[in-house]
Amino acid sequence: MENLFEPCVPLTKTTCLEILKDKTNLWGYYAQALQLKTNKSQNIIRLNTLLNAKSGLCREDCGYCAQSKKSSATIETYGLLPKKEIIRKALIAKKNHSSVFCIALSGTRPSKKEIHLLGEAIQTIKSIMSIEICLSIGLVTEEQIDYLKSCGVDRLNHNLNTSRDNYPNITTTHSYDDRLETLNKLRQHEMNICSGFICGMGETDEQLVDLAFDLKDQEPYSVPVNFLLPIAGTMFEEHNELTPMKCLKILTMLRLLFPATELRVSAGREFHLGELQPFALLIVDSIFLGNYLTEKGAPISEDQKMLDRLGLVVAGVCDEE
Repeated sequence: MENLFEPCVPLTKTTCLEILKDKTNLWGYYAQALQLKTNKSQNIIRLNTLLNAKSGLCREDCGYCAQSKKSSATIETYGLLPKKEIIRKALIAKKNHSSVFCIALSGTRPSKKEIHLLGEAIQTIKSIMSIEICLSIGLVTEEQIDYLKSCGVDRLNHNLNTSRDNYPNITTTHSYDDRLETLNKLRQHEMNICSGFICGMGETDEQLVDLAFDLKDQEPYSVPVNFLLPIAGTMFEEHNELTPMKCLKILTMLRLLFPATELRVSAGREFHLGELQPFALLIVDSIFLGNYLTEKGAPISEDQKMLDRLGLVVAGVCDEE
């Protein structure tokens, strides 16, 4: 096993594959990942709160998503929430000690009206509290990026989700290159990028590694790692190929590949990691608190108790107290 903690040792695709396929040395790799996390930010963890500000009504056919036009999942559908409601949700996120308030909109791309309303809401939020804003709103234009940046948006989320050669198995209404083009626009306009994975959609280990290296080329500020939630009514409703150990291997590999990047364990951590979830939380930088887009997360009080048991300190809490 390579000593990946040596700064002169680059993490190659071969080594990443060894981590994912290894049956004997995982805990050695995990120990190095834990050391990297400890050196990076000690026992600090950041909380993110996600608001599904516009639900359903989507023309995309993403196989994993309950909001897809091909999904028969029973979900609540609504247009963009009023500005006052978005601000109210931000206040709740702040009260729960979230460092980041993430606002997500369903659909291919936001309308001009939606962009304007979001901009107004974000300006108000920034004027009354200290909290980072991340938007997940689909395809965006260069003008929209500049406008949102001027309103105080800290970063935009646009996940690559799966590898290039697995992408046609996931969706047909847009391409991997469409996603890359949006990320390139964000980089050109110096907007911080949040981009990551949905693991468990039939990809091979080799495809996971290919995606990881494509993401590394994008120099993201944060990398969210989602584990597929097999939602009834979606194309992947019967996909449940992940194991707790596989999920921990993926996070270990990504921690070592992204030593200085914010690594977040996101949707599906409760469902897939099981009793290994505490090990995952010790090597990541942040988690989502509460619910996801259309699916329930762990009760906030349970997550807070788990963080306390692990000796993890929520970013910002000490400063507030």
